[in-house]
Amino acid sequence: MSENYIPLSQINTYVFCPRRFYYESVEGHQVINEHVEEGKIKHARVDTEMKDRSERDARVSRSQYLASETLGVSGYLDLIEEKKGVTYPVEYKKAGTGDWLNDQVQLCLQGMLIEESTGTEVPHGYIYYIGSKRRRKVVFDDELRQTSRDFVASAESLLQTRKIPEPVHDNRCNGCSVRKICLPDEVAYLHELDDRPKRIKPVLGIDNVLYVDEPGCTLKKTSERLLVVKEGETIRDIPLIHVGQVVLCGNISVTTPVMQTLLIEGIPIVYQSAYGRYQGTLTPKISRNSLLRVAQHRVADDSEKCLALAKAFVHGKLTNMRMMLQRRKWRSRTVNGEDCDSEFEPDRTETENGGPDILSSIDDLAAMRRKIPRAGGLPELLGIEGNASAAYFRSFSAMLKPEMGFDFQRRSRRPPADPTNALLSFAYSLLTADLISAIQLVGLDPYVGFFHQQNYGRPCLALDLMEEFRPIIADSVAITLINKRQIKLDDFTQSHGGWFLKDAARKRFYGAYEGRKNETITHPIFKYKIDFRRAIELQVRLLAKCLMGEIDTYTSLTVR
Repeated sequence: MSENYIPLSQINTYVFCPRRFYYESVEGHQVINEHVEEGKIKHARVDTEMKDRSERDARVSRSQYLASETLGVSGYLDLIEEKKGVTYPVEYKKAGTGDWLNDQVQLCLQGMLIEESTGTEVPHGYIYYIGSKRRRKVVFDDELRQTSRDFVASAESLLQTRKIPEPVHDNRCNGCSVRKICLPDEVAYLHELDDRPKRIKPVLGIDNVLYVDEPGCTLKKTSERLLVVKEGETIRDIPLIHVGQVVLCGNISVTTPVMQTLLIEGIPIVYQSAYGRYQGTLTPKISRNSLLRVAQHRVADDSEKCLALAKAFVHGKLTNMRMMLQRRKWRSRTVNGEDCDSEFEPDRTETENGGPDILSSIDDLAAMRRKIPRAGGLPELLGIEGNASAAYFRSFSAMLKPEMGFDFQRRSRRPPADPTNALLSFAYSLLTADLISAIQLVGLDPYVGFFHQQNYGRPCLALDLMEEFRPIIADSVAITLINKRQIKLDDFTQSHGGWFLKDAARKRFYGAYEGRKNETITHPIFKYKIDFRRAIELQVRLLAKCLMGEIDTYTSLTVR
């Protein structure tokens, strides 16, 4: 089969939506959703039924492959019939009886392939609609034949130029399998083609995360289920269909059948140390979208474009850190014998609980954010980000209820110098793994960044994109666990000069972390409701569109 031939099915796609053709034929996305799967099942069923049926006075040939260098197309024809001396193609379609040009063009090209192969005239063909079990006759007149050739030429041109078409942004988007990649509403909105996009739900591949952190466990497989086994006893039994990602902490064994199954199903395995430090990921096959990775590397080599993206990441981080301080000015009081929280405006020199000057930190963050647009290079921007982080963590303890006993003086990592730092490090490790999974799902390279410059073995792009999510996901989880007494000081142990969560407390942490990702916000640009889990993927996809030149700028996610 020549690589120069365009499949008939892809010509159908091009006529229906050139943008979808681009994603499937140029970038290599092959997304199967329920509509595509349903069509395949119905197609196979009717093919079987017709094979078992007597042909009466018609001669038939099924699933015949034809190709033409003259036309530049190839493909398998569902059915070729010859009746009363006339040969014609029959194409199966899932449902409906609509007058769709894309189906007519595909059928007409089939007829032209038969003509070239047999030397006999093919005047018409039929579309068989599986849902209604009816045929519709399509006459191959001169106009349809020329229209079909024109579409093939246009598709060939797109394959050569690799320029992505504008989104169609209409009813054709409903049920489209590549909609979560295309983002037609969002792109149209950013191009000011629409006042407000319709609500959609980008689907992230890590909807459900299986955490295994009990030492000595083995992850096994039976049928379509994953088993967590320890000392011969099954302690967890999970349907494979409910797993989107597996996170293993510490000494956990995985059988070869499990690894093979997860790789086939596109489910990554994230490895962390017993203390929650990210170690690496067993990743399914990478995306075939090499064009996107080439664009990523091209931008990474352009200092001006790198700086523009880095400014967006830092702007998101500073805005969300400032928001955290503004929203979490706690004091504890007693109402009817029960503790409750309320916001308060502390004095500028000292908070009511004797903590640091939180309003001063808020002002400093605002001042640092104003400096971002004027930064002349990455070193200056790194200085701004560093000073802003120092101001934020200077007042971090003011967001913790003092009666909980969690002391926090400064940010420390390896090892964490206190229980609060241990929670933050653990949360950042989980967030890093989530960003790496989303980045690889989209087709980017997690190790080629723009703000965090290249360093061997360092997931720089994941760290870039994580900046805007650190305060609103990771920090929020740590603060909530402390202030709601879900994690206490006796849930930690000291080891190797640092503080680390005990096993039982880690399970509570996983629950709180996943719960936070499931919380919804109103997207600041698109104004629809979206949970943090899907917001992560949405941001990665928007970055990819910026790298490919489809949208002009990348805008970080900020919340109020």
